[in-house]
Amino acid sequence: MTASTQEMVTPLDLGEGSLDLGQKEELKAFPPISDTIAWFKDVDWAEVREKCRGGVNNIGLVLAVIGEKLHDAGTWLAEV
Repeated sequence: MTASTQEMVTPLDLGEGSLDLGQKEELKAFPPISDTIAWFKDVDWAEVREKCRGGVNNIGLVLAVIGEKLHDAGTWLAEV
């Protein structure tokens, strides 16, 4: 390597172990799997189910109103 190409070498170009940049700690996964599993187990699934039911109910109401308005518009267009 010449001096000009040596200046452009990054730590990633140095190979295995170059990401720790002198630190002795091991790289950890993000997010840690154990934290993710603990969070997943702590979810109140009854509350999630109720919120989903409420959301589906709201979607049904919106679709019913849109359907009624489309029917009214179709009836009006048929009379014109």
